[in-house]
Amino acid sequence: MGRVDIDGMRNAFASNRYFITTHAKQRMAERRVDDNDLKQVILNGCVIEEYPEARPFPKVLCMAEVRGEPLYVSCAFGGKNVYVITVHWYDPNIWTDPWTRREG
Repeated sequence: MGRVDIDGMRNAFASNRYFITTHAKQRMAERRVDDNDLKQVILNGCVIEEYPEARPFPKVLCMAEVRGEPLYVSCAFGGKNVYVITVHWYDPNIWTDPWTRREG
């Protein structure tokens, strides 16, 4: 399928063409993340990882600072709709810095 069209993904999200998976909704509740936080990360954040071979659609990991902390949103884009897969806050056990995942 190839790389995610980032502008297309952001336009779809801004046009309310997105779905939040059950898993993502659970994580949002656990981690106190709301829809406005998602919007900030997806529309204004940096794409820090890309997974063009992900199925059924390629996905990306976006990150932006929200309420003073790095917030990550994993989402897939099928060309029409955005699918929010999960969200999580910065964890120094996983990340060297907010942009770099630890090796291993």
